[in-house]
Amino acid sequence: MDSSRESDFDTRLTKIEKSITAMQRSINALLAQAAPAPEHPAPEPPIAEHMLDPLAEQVFHGRRTDFAGSPSASNKGRNTAQDVLGEQLSGWFSSRTPEWWLSRFGIGFVILAVLLLYSFAIDKGWITSTVRVGAGTVLGGILFLAGNRTKHSTDAEDPRDLGFRELFFGGGLAIWYVTAYAAAVSYQLISIPTARLAFFALGLLSTWIALQERREIFGFLAVATGFATPFLLPAPATSMAELSLYLGAVTAMGLIIYLMRGWPSIVWITFIAFWVSVASFREPGSIVSPVHGSISITILVILAAASFVRVPALRRRLLLIGSERYTPFPLSDGMIRFMDALDSLAGALGAGKTASDSLALWVLPLMSPFLAADFLEYVWPTLPGQVWGVALVLLGASAFAYARRVAQPDAEVAHVQITGAVLWTVLGVGYIAPSPEGIPLASFVATLVIFSYVRAYAGARTVAKATILIALLSISGHDLAIAEIGLVHLRWVLSGIATVGCAGLIAQALIEDPAEQRQGMLLAFAAYLTGLVVVWRALEPIWAPLVTTSYAILGAVLLILSRRPASNPLLRQLGVATMLIVVVRLLLVDLSSVETIWRVLLFLVCGSVFLYTGYRMQLRPEGEAQS
Repeated sequence: MDSSRESDFDTRLTKIEKSITAMQRSINALLAQAAPAPEHPAPEPPIAEHMLDPLAEQVFHGRRTDFAGSPSASNKGRNTAQDVLGEQLSGWFSSRTPEWWLSRFGIGFVILAVLLLYSFAIDKGWITSTVRVGAGTVLGGILFLAGNRTKHSTDAEDPRDLGFRELFFGGGLAIWYVTAYAAAVSYQLISIPTARLAFFALGLLSTWIALQERREIFGFLAVATGFATPFLLPAPATSMAELSLYLGAVTAMGLIIYLMRGWPSIVWITFIAFWVSVASFREPGSIVSPVHGSISITILVILAAASFVRVPALRRRLLLIGSERYTPFPLSDGMIRFMDALDSLAGALGAGKTASDSLALWVLPLMSPFLAADFLEYVWPTLPGQVWGVALVLLGASAFAYARRVAQPDAEVAHVQITGAVLWTVLGVGYIAPSPEGIPLASFVATLVIFSYVRAYAGARTVAKATILIALLSISGHDLAIAEIGLVHLRWVLSGIATVGCAGLIAQALIEDPAEQRQGMLLAFAAYLTGLVVVWRALEPIWAPLVTTSYAILGAVLLILSRRPASNPLLRQLGVATMLIVVVRLLLVDLSSVETIWRVLLFLVCGSVFLYTGYRMQLRPEGEAQS
């Protein structure tokens, strides 16, 4: 026993010594940066020596693990935001080599010199517009040729850092873009469609550079300028097919870059810019008019939505192939912090840990069908809205059937499929059913989700909770804001009763789960308030004392049910609150507004209910009596 303790003590002591050694080396490195460099600096120990201890590995590479009680955690509480920002800026500046600064300033000075030369020559009248455009084209070609002949920089610490080769490429592309824009807009040497074609060709070239050089900035430049071209170079669109083909090509360009390299900024700028461009067609004075009945834009929207649904999952499958053509996305410190925040959110919703592409895997497939249906409803105003609701419901049913039939090796992709099936079905029901009846139908779908095996998926469960909560808010908000009569009023009352019933069932199921008990209690309270509003709106137009009587009966039922074994204390609290509301209504409302004979009858009925409830509350439940 003593020998084992001694060996364990020696092992721990060795680990502590290695950790202290690693920390001492890091301190020496920081002091060496602050001190003047010697003529013959000592060689830096290889990174592998730092990896001898897990603590050093967490410090130098990967995600940090700061815990309460550690020096870093205590110091972090004392540092202000300005100190942290100052340390980050100091570290960023100290990590840049002289070559890095010289290359950035050099390419900037070259571009600035060209601009100043242009300005000076224009003022002197030496250079005509044709010469200016030609000079810009030639200068861009020279920079591009210089970049093509410059070797790749392999000693960059950050893979996102740009070397001379990438700077030459970027400078050449920037000059070509400016030259094409000036030739069309400022000098009218070429037509707007020709300039758009030049922008698209430059986008293809930038895409090729992004894929070959594996630099994210060129992909972002290609996609951003591609979507901005119709707005930078405005011209009346003579054909919807032409514009649809252009938007489809730019969208495909962005998705191909994402499939091969996995850069998040590319897929997000593609997704957002596409739907913003499509949504701009609705605005008066847009670049296209009209879009109603356009088959080409309809095909574009359907294909784009299908691509956004498919691409994130396809990207994961392509990475499993192991081909060098599809490369993983390197995680930055900002991305790691963002993933930590997503992990916290996913944990609150009952889901697992996230990956670097989890946000795109969830948002793009879930939102694209709804955005497509919403826009197509505008494109085809002659078709009833129920058509797009049926399409969403069929899409949800298809996704559900596919998820059950096909075994998905990626658990998160299967989770997205089930969640999408529930979300699209709920949205489709909202399109199909008219205004009041759609609310209880959507609530019924949410109830089916909670009481089926689909509840095991946190995404589907979250959609069901959000659906029933929105339904309760819609019912109570309408009843409080609008006083309707007749058949419409009856439809809203019946819809409210059905919605409150579904909410009660869902709340009961959630309360039985210890992990979701608090959410179930909050939902039960929301259903209770909505029920009070529905009863008040339904009975107030008939006879005001009926509201008080109904509240008294409801409070009595809640208090009596709270006496059952293993009942939730919330029932008793809601019952007491309801009885207080009855007392307030009797004394402040009914006592002054009801005729004497009906007032006597009302107080007699409410008093009888109170007495009966008090009697039942005194009786012991059967379980307690037997014990």
